[in-house]
Amino acid sequence: MDNPRLQALRVLMSVDSNKAYANLAFPKDNEQGVSGVDRALLIQLVYGTLSHQITLDYVLNQCLKKPLDTMPVPVRNILRVGAFQLLFLDRIPPRAAVDESVKLAHKFGHRGTIGLVNAVLRKVAASTDINWPDKDMDLIHYLSVRYAHPQFLVGRYLQQFGSEETEQILQANNEPPRFTIRVNTLRTEVKSLATTFSELGIYVEPGLYVPEVLYLSKAPSFEGDAFQQGLYIVQGEASALCAHFLDPQPGETVVDLCAAPGGKTTHIAELMQNTGVVYAFDINPQRLGLVRQNAQRLRLTSIKTVAASAQEAQNTIQQADRVLLDAPCSGFGVIKHKPDIRLHRSEASIKELAELQRELLVKAADLVKPGGTLVYSVCTTEPEETTDVVRALLSNRSDYVLAEPPRLVGTRQRKDGVGFLFLPHRDGLDGFYIASFIRAGK
Repeated sequence: MDNPRLQALRVLMSVDSNKAYANLAFPKDNEQGVSGVDRALLIQLVYGTLSHQITLDYVLNQCLKKPLDTMPVPVRNILRVGAFQLLFLDRIPPRAAVDESVKLAHKFGHRGTIGLVNAVLRKVAASTDINWPDKDMDLIHYLSVRYAHPQFLVGRYLQQFGSEETEQILQANNEPPRFTIRVNTLRTEVKSLATTFSELGIYVEPGLYVPEVLYLSKAPSFEGDAFQQGLYIVQGEASALCAHFLDPQPGETVVDLCAAPGGKTTHIAELMQNTGVVYAFDINPQRLGLVRQNAQRLRLTSIKTVAASAQEAQNTIQQADRVLLDAPCSGFGVIKHKPDIRLHRSEASIKELAELQRELLVKAADLVKPGGTLVYSVCTTEPEETTDVVRALLSNRSDYVLAEPPRLVGTRQRKDGVGFLFLPHRDGLDGFYIASFIRAGK
């Protein structure tokens, strides 16, 4: 049976050398050989090390004679996971963090590697203060290594939000993500499910905006009756806002483009009382299978899945009452959930994605009946992917105007009036953008 540190190292090595997504690099549950406390430590080591890697690399480079990135993949990741424990996990004694890292070095290195790991981590453990970059001389570099965000993203935030709000966003991005569920109100009441979790020793808080959302102090067992009976689905609250912006009505025909894994699709079906039809399109047949699995577990029969791109959707349905496009995006708004975004996403990808988003939104607009509703959403904060995409549609389609938002979001509209930008430090949600439109006519 592998210990959690060894398994964490293997995941980190895969993310580092193959640019794999962390969640996909994890071994399957039945292959992990760890459970309970060990499994929690495995997850914490992987996601914590990735979340703080920019900071860890900065600290480690101060203790090394040659750059960390020139070292073999196993060695640099042993140092990273060791330094993470020393700097960010108070409950692990420094000696244990160093000794366990040395054991990993025995497995993946030679005598020189073992000595290096031991010496460097002891130096990190003995350090009483980190020599951060000068904040006044180089604010971008300081914020980047202090909060473990890539410099290009820090620079973009500074340009959009200014120094004070940027630091607040970076701090919020480093807070542990909350475990969030959406209650299937066709099968149970929110209060009833909250009581069930409370009786299991799980602290429950209501959603900030969405009435069917609950925040849980820890993840419940997915083997439990509540999950197996389809009483809830794991979904972030910002994501759950999308269906309310769409405001689907019973008996309508609705299209969800880029639908997998189905959180928004199933929410739409629930708001429609499982009547009418919800077409769920996704270009990836394997991921589309997740939509079917979720629909089946939640006992929803009004969902029809179609393995096709948004560009091909009109081959299946000419027009719908309402269309949701949750477009592929840079994902900078969900960094706390997907820390590898900090390491692998480039600034160039923003422009590439924005071009795709504009194309997809035009196709989505063609699917909406006159008088119907179109919603565009992305889990990012970048103007090229948010307001610029929306303005492009409005400037080229005189038959579309921005719609009124749902009451549950209050007055949090962007200052420029183009859609809604939710920010973690201000709104308590993931970074998220939503814009809704009405097509002219009847």
